Amino acid sequence: MIVPFIDLKPVAALVRQRALDAFAQVVDGTEFVGGPTVAALEALLARKLDVAHAVTCASGTDALVIALAAAGIGPGARVAVPNLTFWATYECIERLGATPVLVDVDPRTLQMDLNQLVRAHEQVGLQGAILVHLMGWATPLLAEFRAFCGDNGIALVEDGAQAYGVRVGGRSVFAGARWSTLSFYPAKVVGGCMNGGAILTDDPAQAALLRKLCNHGRATHYTYTHVGWNSRIGGMQAAWLLAVLDHDDTLLGRRRAIEAEYQSLFASLQGEVTAYGPPAGVEGNGYLSVCTLSRRALGEVTGRLAAEGISVGRVYPETLDMQPPASRALRIGGLANARDYCRSVVNLPLYFGMTDAQVEHVRAAFAGVVADP
Repeated sequence: MIVPFIDLKPVAALVRQRALDAFAQVVDGTEFVGGPTVAALEALLARKLDVAHAVTCASGTDALVIALAAAGIGPGARVAVPNLTFWATYECIERLGATPVLVDVDPRTLQMDLNQLVRAHEQVGLQGAILVHLMGWATPLLAEFRAFCGDNGIALVEDGAQAYGVRVGGRSVFAGARWSTLSFYPAKVVGGCMNGGAILTDDPAQAALLRKLCNHGRATHYTYTHVGWNSRIGGMQAAWLLAVLDHDDTLLGRRRAIEAEYQSLFASLQGEVTAYGPPAGVEGNGYLSVCTLSRRALGEVTGRLAAEGISVGRVYPETLDMQPPASRALRIGGLANARDYCRSVVNLPLYFGMTDAQVEHVRAAFAGVVADP
């Protein structure tokens, strides 16, 4: 039985007809950049994620860059970033001429360590921080992060590229954030038919500024109050996402159910693997299944699973500080927790559309490899 690490075809099949019908309307209305379908998407996102304003843009990376710029981050600023995250979180800081400050993650939650953020501010003085809601969950200390940054004048941008549907203390993880971001990269829980992103805020003045920055800094059609970006989406992407959002409860429910099956598997393999998932008080979205190997060699496990037709992932195999361009970053402490995790991480296939038979095949094969004497 073949089980890919991810398969986008089931979601595409789910929304295909509605999307095609909507595409025709978009073409007839020439909604190629912006337009009423984009406005409808932004309104729906704001409502679903419990924020006042959603501003769409061309990618999740652009969302981070533009949110940081709106927050006042520029040349000379020092911005904390967890050492375990996707590279875009790092590069958006350097693209603004700011200095990344690498801090370690909590070894239990894989989210930024609050104590290390405090240490970073004490040592180098921070003007900004990016709190990444990583792996499909978030830190249970969300309120404490926001309070610390607010009390110390640190602009906190929350990277929610992997966090659609995540809840902390019963509320959307995006609720109450000054700036937070989404990615609509097709492999996300809510994925688009091309690149796209959004910036979320409750502040109407920030929302107005973000819209200007996404549209060349434009005030009126040919007048400009800022140097901005050309970062917008069109009606086709918005139509696709509206179709997907009609099924978000179904997508989230299936992902969470598969993740629960894997967590049960990991519990039966205690001592052979270390499992990671949403901490108490946090509801995840089933974006990733995450474990590290305790005994078996990584190559042996991935090789034997491949022989069974199972593709696995490694999110992430290296930390930020291991990337050559990050030699310019400041570092807080030894960053050992993120490095330890990366050495042996394995992610099992998890996506909407996996059949029960596929899930059971993965469970049986993984248990057979890992527990083999």
